[in-house]
Amino acid sequence: MGTDRMCRVATGTMFVTVMLLLTETQVDRIVCNRRALALGGLLLMVLALGLPNGLGFGGLTGFMLLSLASYGLTFRKWRTDPGLWMLAVLITVLLGPGWAYLEFLQLRGLLVKPAANLAGRPLTWEKMRVWLDASVAMVLFAITVRFAVTVAFENWKRSKRSNHTMES
Repeated sequence: MGTDRMCRVATGTMFVTVMLLLTETQVDRIVCNRRALALGGLLLMVLALGLPNGLGFGGLTGFMLLSLASYGLTFRKWRTDPGLWMLAVLITVLLGPGWAYLEFLQLRGLLVKPAANLAGRPLTWEKMRVWLDASVAMVLFAITVRFAVTVAFENWKRSKRSNHTMES
């Protein structure tokens, strides 16, 4: 393999590692804190549904915390279970396009001018509450997808290594 090709391959791998994958420490932190994530998500959902209309906050964020906790529970043996990467790929395929579309909408919203009838409206708690909840939920959604991609990639590498050691 030529040096130029090796540099391109290494640069592409580095890009994927830096931009998309979480570190092993971050994956372990999600797995270890899955109970706290679930409790926080449950509390936020109860808060959002239990308070009078207009006062509740955190329904979307609570749901995303609960889903991240469930994935942390599902992938708690991500280092040792050799076939777990297939489930992680499935989750990535199911969630990834939704995340990409929501990110596209977010970027499009930054570039498109608001409609003339919306420009002069004051910022209310209702708007701010929904915007803040959706923004935090989007960050958690991105972490969830990155978590699934990381587990798929790292578990696949470990499965591949364990298959080579069994064959030897």
